Amino acid sequence: MKTDDYHILSKNTLTREDLVYLLSTNEERDKHSLFRKANQVKKQNSGNVVYLRGLIELSNICRKDCFYCGIRKSNGNIERYTLKDEDVLDLAMYAWRNDFGSIVIQTGERTDKVFIDGLAGLIRTIREKTDSQLGITLSCGEQDYETYQEWFDAGAHRYLLRIETRCYPHHTA
Repeated sequence: MKTDDYHILSKNTLTREDLVYLLSTNEERDKHSLFRKANQVKKQNSGNVVYLRGLIELSNICRKDCFYCGIRKSNGNIERYTLKDEDVLDLAMYAWRNDFGSIVIQTGERTDKVFIDGLAGLIRTIREKTDSQLGITLSCGEQDYETYQEWFDAGAHRYLLRIETRCYPHHTA
């Protein structure tokens, strides 16, 4: 950055051009200034702490057949599993005892009643055993509104819905 360009880092709102300029620099001195500013903004907004989140892979069983995905239903080259409730509870208790802020319970996409109700029961048990102090985020694919509501009512406080896309090059005739 040239000396007269340092004013960019003092702005409250950056334009697209500002961001492109800042992120395209190759000068070590400029990168250092950018990292220092980023650290300052982070400290102002969230402090100088690290929040731990544990990821629990509950199951790799999925009803979908997304071609890019390693756990797609037609992939016969993987061993399918679903953790036992006791194992998930042990992991959640470990996270709680070690001051993790939250856990993420992740699975392939299933929409059957046994799975939905079982997960709701597991969420309630985790909330009870941790005095509702351990946050629970779920990532279990696309569900209907009633399922999201059931899991929220059981005590899950966030939902991570991954949406994968693929960009195709524009073809002209």
